[in-house]
Amino acid sequence: MWEKAFAGVCVILGASGFGWAVCQEMKQVLFHLEEQKRMLLYIQREISFMHRPMQEIFVSVSGRLKEPYQSFVLEVAACMEERDGRALGDIWRGRVEAMKKSGTYPAEAVRTLHRMEECLGCEEDKMQIDALGLWEAELSELIGMRTKEKEEKSRLIQTLSVLAGIFCIVLFI
Repeated sequence: MWEKAFAGVCVILGASGFGWAVCQEMKQVLFHLEEQKRMLLYIQREISFMHRPMQEIFVSVSGRLKEPYQSFVLEVAACMEERDGRALGDIWRGRVEAMKKSGTYPAEAVRTLHRMEECLGCEEDKMQIDALGLWEAELSELIGMRTKEKEEKSRLIQTLSVLAGIFCIVLFI
């Protein structure tokens, strides 16, 4: 009898663990989007107030970001140092593709980094600041939608996973 009780507890824990893992994935996407927004705001501020070259801006901004974006921005700055005739957009795209190939980043985070590349290719500071401002507004809206979605779905996912565990227990008894 105690074996069945132990198996039932294991099934419930496994099902609720699955629900928790799904909720953590949503939380991870939010982290990436919020960190990209911070990166965007720091870059925008550096362009508007400091008027430095982009390579110096990336090095300066990297100290204020969390991983993996700290190393991402430093890698872009290092590639800009070497440059080899490549434009900033090409360097940025190459680093984003390397992130994508590693498979450890959410697909939505990679897509938003690709979109940020379009904002960094403007010729003059004012135009680049405006482009970054528009992308920041879109990113803020996306973060708001994902936060609302996470709040709505996380309780539902956790409840359904526990109910699925209970259903499995009832089904096997």
